[in-house]
Amino acid sequence: MKASKAAPRLAGVLMVALGALLVGAIVHIVTVLIVPVLATRDAFARLRPLGQVNATVALERPRPDQRLLPYSDPAVASAFCRFDLGAGPVRVRAPASRSGFASLSFHTRRGSVFYALTDKAAVKGRLDVVVVTPGQLRALTAREDEDDPSQDLRVVATTNEGLVVMRVLSLSPGLYAEAQAQARGLSCVTEPLPK
Repeated sequence: MKASKAAPRLAGVLMVALGALLVGAIVHIVTVLIVPVLATRDAFARLRPLGQVNATVALERPRPDQRLLPYSDPAVASAFCRFDLGAGPVRVRAPASRSGFASLSFHTRRGSVFYALTDKAAVKGRLDVVVVTPGQLRALTAREDEDDPSQDLRVVATTNEGLVVMRVLSLSPGLYAEAQAQARGLSCVTEPLPK
């Protein structure tokens, strides 16, 4: 008789526990998804006042007491440029790393990375990428010669505005100036669509 009364009670406790776990999981997922939308001091907001569209801005070496961006590594020289695809595709060029490591990362206005590449993708010592919207890509491919297609690496951006960040690893503290000079070699130039 006691076992038959305990079974419904145990089932009720398990249902409440399962319900609480489910509600907790839903709240956690919603919070994780909504925080980037509500954040006011994301990377784009912090970097936007530092430079105009298509202007390369070298970031200062991070110090323990002052960092523009969280988790910045003091052994990595960084530069960025903002882009706006409203005026046309943007050609991004950067020197490949002479020694060590260099990377380019392409970020949306909301901070999501939509493309990244390293110095291993360099051709003739340079990284060269054309950032386009889906419509610009269609216009470029429609005007291409089928017998001689473009060799450009074309990256389709998910938003019109964004950032390109170049990072160059300094192999030792004495080589930081060289890494910083290489990061400053980043360039972003708006190109007109062919007619």
